[in-house]
Amino acid sequence: MNLNLNQFLRFPQSRIGRYLAQVTVVAVAYAVGARLAISIQGVNPFAASVWPPAGIAQAGLLLFGSKVWPAIVLGTFLLNLVNPSEQIFALWVGGNAGAILQAVFAVIVLGWFRFRPSIERLKDVINLILFGGLIATQISCTIGAFSLYLAGKIEWSEYWSARWNWWLGDTMGVLIITPLILIFLRPKVTADRLKIPTEPHKNYLIERVVWLILLIGVSWLVFESKHQAAISRYPLEYLPFPLIMWAALQFGQRAAVLASFIVSIIAILGSSHGGGPFTAKADNINQAILFLQAFMGVITITSLLLAATVAERTSAEYSLRESEIKYRELVENANSIILKLDADGNITFFNEFAEKFFGYKEEEILGKNALGTIIPQTDMEGNNLELVYSQLLQNPDRFTSYENENMRRSGDRVWVSWANKPLVDAAGKLLGILCIGTDITDRRKAEIALQKLNEKLEIRVEERTNALKQSELQLQKQKSALIDLAKNKALNQGDLTKALQEITQTASRTLEVARSSVWLYDRTKSKMECLDLFDRTLNQHSHGLKLAAADYPVYFQTLREERAIAAFDAQNDFRTKEFAESYLIPLGITSMLDTPIQIGGETAGVFCLEHVGMPRFWTIEEQSFAVSLADSVTFAMEARERQRAEEALRQAEEKYRSIFENAIVGIFQTTPDGQYLSANPALLRIYGYSSREELVGTLTDISQQLYVDSERRAEIVRLIEEQGKVSDFESQIYRRDGSIIWISENTYTVRDSYGNLLYYEGTVQDITTRKEAEAALRLEQEKSDRLLLNVLPQPIADRLKQDQSIIADTFAEVTVLFADIVGFTQISSQISPPELVSLLNDIFSTFDRLAEKHGLEKIKTIGDAYMVVGGLPMPRSDHAEAIAQMALDMQQAITDFSNIHNQDFSIRIGINTGPVVAGVIGIKKFIYDLWGDTVNTASRMESHGLPGCIQVTSAIYDILQDKYVFESRGAIEVKGKGQMNTYFLTGIKLEHQEE
Repeated sequence: MNLNLNQFLRFPQSRIGRYLAQVTVVAVAYAVGARLAISIQGVNPFAASVWPPAGIAQAGLLLFGSKVWPAIVLGTFLLNLVNPSEQIFALWVGGNAGAILQAVFAVIVLGWFRFRPSIERLKDVINLILFGGLIATQISCTIGAFSLYLAGKIEWSEYWSARWNWWLGDTMGVLIITPLILIFLRPKVTADRLKIPTEPHKNYLIERVVWLILLIGVSWLVFESKHQAAISRYPLEYLPFPLIMWAALQFGQRAAVLASFIVSIIAILGSSHGGGPFTAKADNINQAILFLQAFMGVITITSLLLAATVAERTSAEYSLRESEIKYRELVENANSIILKLDADGNITFFNEFAEKFFGYKEEEILGKNALGTIIPQTDMEGNNLELVYSQLLQNPDRFTSYENENMRRSGDRVWVSWANKPLVDAAGKLLGILCIGTDITDRRKAEIALQKLNEKLEIRVEERTNALKQSELQLQKQKSALIDLAKNKALNQGDLTKALQEITQTASRTLEVARSSVWLYDRTKSKMECLDLFDRTLNQHSHGLKLAAADYPVYFQTLREERAIAAFDAQNDFRTKEFAESYLIPLGITSMLDTPIQIGGETAGVFCLEHVGMPRFWTIEEQSFAVSLADSVTFAMEARERQRAEEALRQAEEKYRSIFENAIVGIFQTTPDGQYLSANPALLRIYGYSSREELVGTLTDISQQLYVDSERRAEIVRLIEEQGKVSDFESQIYRRDGSIIWISENTYTVRDSYGNLLYYEGTVQDITTRKEAEAALRLEQEKSDRLLLNVLPQPIADRLKQDQSIIADTFAEVTVLFADIVGFTQISSQISPPELVSLLNDIFSTFDRLAEKHGLEKIKTIGDAYMVVGGLPMPRSDHAEAIAQMALDMQQAITDFSNIHNQDFSIRIGINTGPVVAGVIGIKKFIYDLWGDTVNTASRMESHGLPGCIQVTSAIYDILQDKYVFESRGAIEVKGKGQMNTYFLTGIKLEHQEE
């Protein structure tokens, strides 16, 4: 509930609420104005002398925007409610359309001209009169008069008359009502926006009251009185006009608009009552209304134009006054010197800042010449300022910006930067000069100080330049010395003694020091030995001196901690004074420069320079030169080590070369992308090439040209990347003549100190003979294995290979089948032995294939009997089912065999299931055999069976009765077993045939 109440209370403040309020206000005002216009007596039925709704509509749209146009329709509707006359209602559509288009058109056109609803500018008044009052009103009168014609209210001959009257009423409504609404509903501008003083004088209210009484009284007297014809010819209607002008000039725009409105209202009322000069002058009411409208148009337009003109003039006067005050305050309060000179150079204006700056009062300085008061005759440097001032007055355009020395009343000299503006009349004659000055005394003093500083700096630069030239000469000398050392053969050829002598001599002569020496640490760095010392005074070399850290601990410690020792006063410097008594003082050495010798990133010794005479300051250039000399020592020592290493390498290479050339295995080097770099004679013999050149030139892509399998090279590279080397890698390759041989490779990588791969290196052996022997041995082994598997099952053969002497296993569940060819003895007597053997081979080979098909193990054949078992040597759960299926297949095979050979063959088959013992016995002619009652019973099932039948025990029947078809034979006498119930296996049940 509270939410709905809050929404209701906030609705008037919402955008929609404000819009509806605006539409309502305009609509009510529109309806009230129309009702008042209609109620005036003597008004033309279809046009009023003043039609207020036209002005109200235009003012509403100017104030609230074109979006409130529905207010016109609503206002007409409200008018019809209070005045439901037939003639207004019938013209509702045409009147609304004309009124809406008229108001919207006026607002749009006035918007193009940036119209201000305050109508405070003269151009806004003119635009309102022209576009709002004269042009836009053509729309409503045209549509409205045409609507009257269509409605049958007027004849076509009356159209233009009706249109004219309608246009005059709308025009008067716009000219009188629109300015009135805009003036009194606009924001107050005269005081706030124009900032015109608004405090009224004491008689201001009295003047307004008197003015209003006079305006109403004179207007009432003129327009409500009945005039005689003799008087009416005088322009009595213009008697209120002076009061309207008084309002415009004295009280402003609102009073002028209000005055024209009051006069218009009284004139309309008087004319409607038959009074006033227009009724007396006119021949009829229409002519009187026309006179009235012309009068109202004149006074309204005149008052509007006059008021706007007065407002603009007042605004301009005030703006000019404000500008004058602002600029006067700016000049008076500016932090700059502002003065004005006449054509003779006399001062005519002197602002307050100038007074303070120069020390003169305005009354003291005005009228006096600037020369001699604020401008001295000459400046401090002796320049003639009088001449400069004379040139300024004669040619001011040349001195628009100028700096010169000025003078205060106290006599102090100051510097001012002047900006000068010549003042001329219309003829171009010089009237004076406006001068604006800025105090630049501090800047000028700074410039003078800077100039003196620059002079000193130039002297310093010159001194430094001379020093640099001297230093450059010294550097050039040092550079030449280093170049000579670099070219010296002793440094490059490993002759360390000669190289060190060259270095020490170069140091002494280039830097002009007395002694130069090279010292090296021992392995423990507890001692140093002099390798060479050059005495420039004696021009001789010596060596062999030694220094111990125990004797000079501070010096040794300093060498470990500091980059170099540059001792100005070596005898008193804490780093070197340990040598003073024993070495420095006796030899007169005053300064030392010791630079470490670096070898392999470690300090290996020191390069020492010793100066005799006045203490010497070691420059950066000299220290750098000493470092270069120490580097030369390093280079010489490295050259010696390099020479030794090269010698050792040469000896090792000769040794390696001998091995390389005489090795019986092939030795090679190849690039990573597969090209030979080197090959020894053995490799050439293996590959069948006559020379290294032929090998390198022919085999440009090893993987494609050498290996039979092109992927072998990639495999070698992969293994090397994973393991770092490859050992005993066997491959087939093509020899030079195209023959294929086997090789074994050992390959590893050779990398640089950064770990980058340089090449592959390795050995090759020809293993073709070995591989052929292995292949032959493997072939014989395979033959032997096949023969063994023909006798024994695979698992049993594997166990025999493992040298098991006795093989015997017990199997709890197996199924045994015996088969015998019926009448074989008779058949054998009828054919030759070869044919007999061939016949048995064909039959038993067929049985062998069936055994292999069903995963069964053939045990043996005895004459024309065949024995097979299921469930061993690898146990299986379906052994009985597999044997049954083989038995059925064997019957079918015998039937097929009989058809092929056109001879009647049949077999007896016996099957039993149970436990057995299986194994291999003996030491020769091994055979895998079975023992046990299960085997004997299966044999009895075959021997006591019938030709062409498969006889099984009850154990088989119990297992297979659900899947296979059996025929009971009943109890029979079995040798060694007595009475036994047996069954004949006749086939597989239909529902299991698809399995």
